[in-house]
Amino acid sequence: MKHHPDLFDARTLFNDTRLLFKLKLLLGTVCAYGGEVPLSQGELAKRMGTSTYRIRILLQKLDLEGIIRYADNGTLFFNRYTFVRDQEEMTPNTLYAKNFVFFTCDEFLAEDRNVQRFVLHYVGKELVYIPKNFRWGYLSDLYGSTGLLNIRTPKEAKQVLLKASKYLNIKIHTENFQVLNVHPKWIAMGEVFSEGAELWVQKQLKKHRFCYEFLSRKAVWQLAKVMEDYYAKFGYEYATDIFDHALYRIQHNKMRSQNFLNMIYKDDSDYIINDEKNELDEISAYFRSVMESAELHYAVQLSTELNHVQQQKHMAETVVTINEEIADMNRKVIEKADKQQRLIWDKLRLIHLCWLNRFRTHPDWFVEHYYQIKTLPAPILELKLEIEKFISKHRSAAV
Repeated sequence: MKHHPDLFDARTLFNDTRLLFKLKLLLGTVCAYGGEVPLSQGELAKRMGTSTYRIRILLQKLDLEGIIRYADNGTLFFNRYTFVRDQEEMTPNTLYAKNFVFFTCDEFLAEDRNVQRFVLHYVGKELVYIPKNFRWGYLSDLYGSTGLLNIRTPKEAKQVLLKASKYLNIKIHTENFQVLNVHPKWIAMGEVFSEGAELWVQKQLKKHRFCYEFLSRKAVWQLAKVMEDYYAKFGYEYATDIFDHALYRIQHNKMRSQNFLNMIYKDDSDYIINDEKNELDEISAYFRSVMESAELHYAVQLSTELNHVQQQKHMAETVVTINEEIADMNRKVIEKADKQQRLIWDKLRLIHLCWLNRFRTHPDWFVEHYYQIKTLPAPILELKLEIEKFISKHRSAAV
């Protein structure tokens, strides 16, 4: 995940303290799939060198501004991110802001706030660090009640531009200005790269009681690569459910998973990578097969849960009683069952949609597992029909 350019819009930075701005940058650096932040408030506080109380207060402010949100289970999500896959060509939808080291250096933070905001706006929002991505503007755009900065006069605007020219290559005229690029000195300080995917996988591995300290970091990256592919194709909810289910199955079938465990519990230097063998690719290939198997197991499990919920609801509906207390209990059982049924139904629909998309490009896996897929309930109906047509077509062709 990368920082979204909107995070650096000068209009949103008016009231940011140093600590708040640093927290925004940190959240963008550590957020993972769907913007999920895999660090606790205590871990964020430790990284920021402040108290958990202050982090909690700042997060409340960001929540009110819509920069973060909390899921029903309390999971923290950062909203100002851009998902960019490795080696993906840049498009207007995948443009992102680099988190340059100089943003948080003492020299830059000592500047006047309006100078900071101007520089951040043109580097982070307008992306002038990209070659030939020049920007033009009127001085009048910078001041006044509707101006970009918190200043009132043209004189103040020119002063900001002059001070900002320490960081940016700016041409200033009577009424206009042009921002050409960032001075190489500041670019050379480097950028802070995203940690989100690795931290997220680490969190999931610890959740399933993998001994993370003994795991190869390179192996973690291979798992993250598979997760990234699932996330890109099927979205946050489905990808996280299946990833979670896959780790559960590995830990609860250790005899069958021993080869995989042997692959990931290694030192980074022990992997064989040459023209004939690439053990890192073997990790991602194995885990992908586990994910695919977990998809089917997850669907079967949901089907079983749905059947159980429907039975509970049916039993409550068939009970005839004049006892108001028992009748009230039955109503609550029915309401709860309806809610559970809708949730399971929605998950099965999501599985069906993801499977349909994959079936059209890779049907063999579905044909191989059709004997299990055909037992799944109604939301999977269209896929079952597609598989049957595919099998019938190939049988006819064989004859």
